[in-house]
This record gives sequence, C-alpha cells and structure tokens, in this order.
Amino acid sequence: MLDKNLFQPIFQDAINSNVFSKAVAGFLLPSGEKVTLAFNTAESSVFDIASLTKVCPTSTIALKFILEGKISLDDRVTDYIPEFNTNYREEVLVRHLLTHSLDYRVPMKTLIQLPPQGILDNLFNYQFSARPGTIFNYGNPASILLGLILQKVSGKNLQELGEEILFKPLEMTCSGYDPLLRVKKSEIVATEFCKWRNREIQGEIHDESAFVLRELFPVGSAGMFSCVPDLLKFVQTLLGDGVFNGTRILPAGILKMISENALDGIAGHSNVPGECTALGFELNSAKFMGTKHSAHTFGKTGFTGASIVADAEKKAAVILLSNFTYPHREANADRIHAFRAKLADTFFDNL
Repeated sequence: MLDKNLFQPIFQDAINSNVFSKAVAGFLLPSGEKVTLAFNTAESSVFDIASLTKVCPTSTIALKFILEGKISLDDRVTDYIPEFNTNYREEVLVRHLLTHSLDYRVPMKTLIQLPPQGILDNLFNYQFSARPGTIFNYGNPASILLGLILQKVSGKNLQELGEEILFKPLEMTCSGYDPLLRVKKSEIVATEFCKWRNREIQGEIHDESAFVLRELFPVGSAGMFSCVPDLLKFVQTLLGDGVFNGTRILPAGILKMISENALDGIAGHSNVPGECTALGFELNSAKFMGTKHSAHTFGKTGFTGASIVADAEKKAAVILLSNFTYPHREANADRIHAFRAKLADTFFDNL
C-alpha cells in the first residue's frame, strides 16, 4: 500500500516554487496496483506529453516491428526513405535512430519558418560532421525519421498505428494526436503562451516543428496527448514484457530491448554518464530518475513537464505529467529534473 501523504509536501513545495501549477502523478506498484494523485487538476486531465511521443507510440511500435521481422535494426534508412541524401547516407541505420547516435546538430526551432516539406528536406540533406554510431546526440530528427519509416512500412500514420497497436487494446481512450477529436478543450491542460503563434497553446501541439509537420503527418518526435491513467497501462504492459491483464499486446522480448544498454560497442559512450540509452528509452539517468531504483531502470522525459521512470526489476514505475512550461518555458530543465528525481526517489525508497 502506497502512503499518498509522502508525496503531498514535495508537490506542494514545487507548486509554491512555481515549478508547475498543475500536475498528475501515477504510481505502478509491484503488485500491479495503480495509484494516481492530482494537484490543481483532475486525475484524468489530458496533457501534451511532448517527447514521451518518442516512446509512446514511436519507438515501441518500431520494436514491435523489429521483433516481428518487419524491419531490422541494421536496415538502412535509405531502404525506406530513398530521398535521404546526407553524407554517410549508406551507413545510417534504424539502430542509430533508436539510440540517437546521429550527429544532427540542427535545432529544430530554427526550421519552423520553413514549409513542412522544407523541414524534411533539411533533415534529408543534412551534412554530418561525425560518422553514424560514433556519438550520442539526443534530439527530434532521429524520431521524425523513425516515424516516417514506420509509416512507409505499414501504410498507416502514427495515429492509426497507435490506435491499432496500443491505444485501443489498452483502452487508452484519451491518448493520441489531435486531442480535440476525443476530449473537450476544458479537459486539456494548457502548455504555454506561445510567442511564435501569439496565443495560449491548449489542445494543439506545443512543439513547434511537430506542429508545422502535422500538416503532412503526425511525427514521431512530439505531438502526442495522454493522461496518467492511460500511460500507467502503457508502462504496465512494457514491464509485463508485452502482456497486459493476461493478454499479449506486444511481442515477448520487448522489455529486454528497452531496459538494456544499446550503446555498448559505440566507442567512448557505453559508460558515459547521461549517455546510456536503450532502444528508445534512457537508462539509469540520475538527473531525473534519482538513485533509489535498480540497475535496470528505463525512462523518458518530455519538455512540457512529463516523465516516465520504470524499474524493470522491481516491476514498478512513476509517471509525471505537469504544466512545467506554463505560462512560459524556463531557460533549462534543471528544476523539473530535480523534482522528477525527488519524486522517483521518494517512490522507490518507500516500496
């Protein structure tokens, strides 16, 4: 049984310090019990989950396809995107997209004045300074390309794939792109007052490049909306190695792929702090996961104030959705990372 009173003071301190004004936390216990806490909003509130999109649904669907033999980690990106014309074009593999080991140094926000196809053309023709697989460089371009590959392979966009593979089987009724097609605007937490769009962002994609590219298709990097109850089902399925409530949703073997280091063999990076990644997820990142978890802990953060921290050994997880970027984003993520780490430590230390 989880003592909810453990978490009240740390959330109140964060609210008093203006880290966020609204938040929902979800806890998955080793027993399978789920506990949800809400602060200044409803437990079912829908949030823009930003870069959690990279794992829900993008990389999770990619790993399903890999386990089913539809694609391979060693497939070349040019096999699916022939217009991909960077230098090293023949060396860029699907595994590089999943491990963010491509030398894309272009801030996506610098491209948002371009038309959607112009953004893609910039990524397709980018000139890398480092050979693929020799560096770790987290960012949006790799996930955009991965989502495009999934679309090419299946003939379905990420919203359609997400519904078919995850959202409908797991009854994640609030999850997906274009949230106003599913829920009322009043049920969605606003993310920011956007100077570029000159309006409050509520129910539309917060990430600027994902917002522009949505004209073409839902992208793999950002743009998903969800709620804590939905994400608890998603994470429980991952910790169950693809099984949810006795039903297999994803292929066996997926938990190993997301909870073991996928950068081994990349020179200089398998043991660098903050650069340990699985296929899609980060591993053992103390800056937002804390230190009270086991050695097989995976997670992900989202710019808007979202995070997942899941312990594959303890079969337990903590999820946070918040309005960290409201009304305006901060200069860096230091304060929300510190809160995420404290939240995770409090949870895992009291299991």
